[in-house]
Amino acid sequence: MVHYHSGVQTFAYLRDPLLSGAENMGRDEALLRMATADSRPVLRTYGWSPATISLGYFQDYSEVSTLSNMTRDLPVVRRSTGGGAILHDQELTYSLVMPLSHPFIAGRPNELYSMVHHAIARAIAGTVENAAKVDMHEVLHPGSNEGRGASSQRGPFYCFARRHAYDVVAERDGGHTVKLAGSAQRRTTTAVLQHGSIMLGCRFEEQPCATWSGCAHRSINMEEAVECFVGALASTLGVAFAHERWSDAALAEAERHRQWHASDAWLHDRTRPE
Repeated sequence: MVHYHSGVQTFAYLRDPLLSGAENMGRDEALLRMATADSRPVLRTYGWSPATISLGYFQDYSEVSTLSNMTRDLPVVRRSTGGGAILHDQELTYSLVMPLSHPFIAGRPNELYSMVHHAIARAIAGTVENAAKVDMHEVLHPGSNEGRGASSQRGPFYCFARRHAYDVVAERDGGHTVKLAGSAQRRTTTAVLQHGSIMLGCRFEEQPCATWSGCAHRSINMEEAVECFVGALASTLGVAFAHERWSDAALAEAERHRQWHASDAWLHDRTRPE
């Protein structure tokens, strides 16, 4: 069932505060598990406190022991999506849950990467003087095979040291690109969860990345980043976002998933209670 507002399709929008890793992953999991074939798409924006490392689904927990002293003792959580580890700190994180049958992505769920990442690039472009230097990798370097078909199970430890054609990158002098935003997906039989990180700043040298603040040559805080991103996404998709609150039932579902995301069984062995 599609909902409309003033003739424009509306997506639900949940604006969350800074939360722990297990809380964030539990809420994303709950949104995916509650989605049905005729659900309205849901956008969620959030941040992390304290700074947390999230492992991709396929990564071995033992890799954490090889990290530097600055990062080894940070909280660690495991995502249900693939890819490399992310050090979540000064960033805007989003998740978007959409039925696989939705006209935007029916039969081609990878289109969601392109649509959202175009919006991210547009949001950043509004704050950067040389906007042409921030875009998806495949746009800045058409025809490049870098990152195409790369396995989510292989590559450097940190996701931002990996490269995919859809990634949002900042181009440096000489054509060298540095990743600024990236996303990952998990799909059920009825819906897809896509969540991703947009780096606002970086306090940890271990994670190689470009930042929105660095590109804008001024500090971009969470409030400005959320406003720019949500506005750009609405414009890119041609939709409206309706602010909603978590229902008691949804919060209870999120708490159930938070508990298993916080468990050693999931973190170390990927054992998922059903």
